[in-house]
Amino acid sequence: MGSEDVKEMTVREPEYEFLDPGEVRLFTDDSGRIRLTVSEDRCYLDVKVVRAFPLSLPDRYLGFLNSKDRVIGLVRDPEEMDQDSRRLARERLQRRYFTPDIERIEDMKEEFGAVYFRVETDHGKRRFVVKGIRDSLVDLGDGELLMMDVDGNRYRVRDWKDLDRRSQGFLERVV
Repeated sequence: MGSEDVKEMTVREPEYEFLDPGEVRLFTDDSGRIRLTVSEDRCYLDVKVVRAFPLSLPDRYLGFLNSKDRVIGLVRDPEEMDQDSRRLARERLQRRYFTPDIERIEDMKEEFGAVYFRVETDHGKRRFVVKGIRDSLVDLGDGELLMMDVDGNRYRVRDWKDLDRRSQGFLERVV
């Protein structure tokens, strides 16, 4: 097969619409679901608010997803949205990205590729399971770790070297 027989393939990156924050309105309906209107021409029911860059730019670039998790659009700076929309977006983001800080690891055991944690967090005791620890653990640098459990919940260790010796010992096995 000669080079003339090989067709050039192009990969198209998705194009997202950047919404004018002054035209975006978020509000809840009677059932508590978020609705989104853009200007006076579009309305979406059951909208999810997400961060486009949750780790590197958590206060910028909000995304709005429809009920099928397809992107409606992005807002570059949510601070430019009206006060009620900002408040509602913040509330939903806090729920979605709730991340307890692990203060102590009481127990950690691995079984068939799953790691079972029993921890003390800044929000009380928690038990969770992590599947594929190497893929579920993100080293954020300076000793900070982020773990995601099998249900998509996030847990943070601010600096694993500041934990008690036993907790450090558990983490040394996987870091």
